Amino acid sequence: MNHLGLVGPPDLVARRIAAVPGLYRIGRGEVPGVAVSFEPGDERRRQNLLAWFERGAEPGATLLVDDWKYCCDNDPGLADTVRWIAAASWNVRVIVTARALDELPERLPLRVEVLDFLSLHGMARFTKALAWKGRWWKVPVGVDESGAPVVVELTHFADGKWRTGSHLAVPWREAFRSLVLGLMTTHSPKLFQAWFIDAHDSDVFDGLDRAPHVVARHRHVARDPHKIADLLVEESERRLEVVGNTWTVFDHRGFDQVLPQLLVCVSGFGDIGAEVFEAVAQDVGKSGVQLLLDGPSGLADLVVGDCLVPANLDEAARDLPALMHQDEPAPGFFALHEMPNRHAWRSRPVKLQYRVPVGVDEHGQPVEIDLKSKHLQDGMGPHGEVIAPADKRAEAVRALVLGLMARHSPDELQVVLVDFHGSGVFAGIDGAPHIRHGIVDLLEDHEQRTRTLAHNNFRNIWDYRAAGLVLPELLVCVDGVQALLEERPEFAEVLRTLATAGRTYGQHLLLCDAVPGEHGSYRLEFTERGWVRRIGRSVERVVLPTDLNDVVWSLPIRMAES
Repeated sequence: MNHLGLVGPPDLVARRIAAVPGLYRIGRGEVPGVAVSFEPGDERRRQNLLAWFERGAEPGATLLVDDWKYCCDNDPGLADTVRWIAAASWNVRVIVTARALDELPERLPLRVEVLDFLSLHGMARFTKALAWKGRWWKVPVGVDESGAPVVVELTHFADGKWRTGSHLAVPWREAFRSLVLGLMTTHSPKLFQAWFIDAHDSDVFDGLDRAPHVVARHRHVARDPHKIADLLVEESERRLEVVGNTWTVFDHRGFDQVLPQLLVCVSGFGDIGAEVFEAVAQDVGKSGVQLLLDGPSGLADLVVGDCLVPANLDEAARDLPALMHQDEPAPGFFALHEMPNRHAWRSRPVKLQYRVPVGVDEHGQPVEIDLKSKHLQDGMGPHGEVIAPADKRAEAVRALVLGLMARHSPDELQVVLVDFHGSGVFAGIDGAPHIRHGIVDLLEDHEQRTRTLAHNNFRNIWDYRAAGLVLPELLVCVDGVQALLEERPEFAEVLRTLATAGRTYGQHLLLCDAVPGEHGSYRLEFTERGWVRRIGRSVERVVLPTDLNDVVWSLPIRMAES
């Protein structure tokens, strides 16, 4: 195959094509060593160049389309023209470059070279916040001889219904390393951890063992393989105890419990023996322990063939693990919510309604709060708490309530604020159009919602909304709830009513105080290590947005003016 596809950033592409003679380029800017270069927007010269190649050009000439996606955006007919040139002109060559593998043209016969490991995964640079977005389904490791991506499926449906993990065999060293590094690059240590087991003391895991995902690296295992067998069984049993009666580890994962996959990476599998891994291999569906073997075995569900891995794989294995340990700055409010410098009221799928990030974890990944009831809509609610000293509570309240207001209009969400101490914890928020001002009879609101649903024969507020009817969720935020109950014991009836029946009628409590209460399904709590989110046994560290104090005085005003 004469035609070439190069995937990588401009500097690597420029080095790769530096020695190619007779280049005629369509692309941005200038590249050293190119005989002729035309900007994609220069229609007259671009069309003349393409017409020359269509007529056969000169023997040995090479048409370079540098940054295929950008060039095609400027000339929608470019793809058909280049395909015709590649198919009909025998004496010329076509080279296409792209920033990512999925940007290469379809139906154009190319020998693909991936010059950059990050480009294989669709990234221009690595940051934990941007990179660790993967789900445990599949990961690319390279390209085959035809230039098609070689993608490893990490899970399969064992019985057509329940997703379970796949044991893998990758006999090729470079593909083995590309797979492991690819998983580390796209999955945080909360979703994926690794054990490295080496029959001897090879260099297969060099560089990779410095990543934060690696729990242990065992060398010279062939000398005493039964020791590793015992460790694996012990870990599998621990995990099975955590999962309990859940069908699979994937069903077990949720807001209240995250058990990372454990990938047991084995180098020198033939010298260790399959019997060492047979026990844990049977529990993959529930324990989350998967095998990655460097040789074929009956234990493996999938055997990955050889492929062309990125040219800078070893360099990436040296540099990326170090980047994974570096601290990254916390995002601002609008960056966290992935929206421009304003609110974004729009319809969302049910799964995303009343679900907002309040901050990021230590890996830069969003930590969310979902007001929806776990029993009705697979959420975290219906009720929550903010537990912190009086001078700290406003931070978490702003992160949660502002986030909800930024994503939901007053027709979808209304808020009642009760500041018993008058400490100003809700200052700024109270200027948003979602706020119900004045004295609000919460029991009367509850009765009215009950009558509305009963009159229309709906069981809960979600069925009511599914029929196209409008009834906003009500978030009742109370600061100093313990002192309020001591001063006004009658408020306890309001709390009991909303706590027991609020999820059915769209009423939610957010109770703020220095000590926990009894009504919270989730909790934002300030500890010695900073803010954490607690749901059941799950404790997630949270770094709140850095600019909440600024946003609280500007965003509600803009929402009120819109």
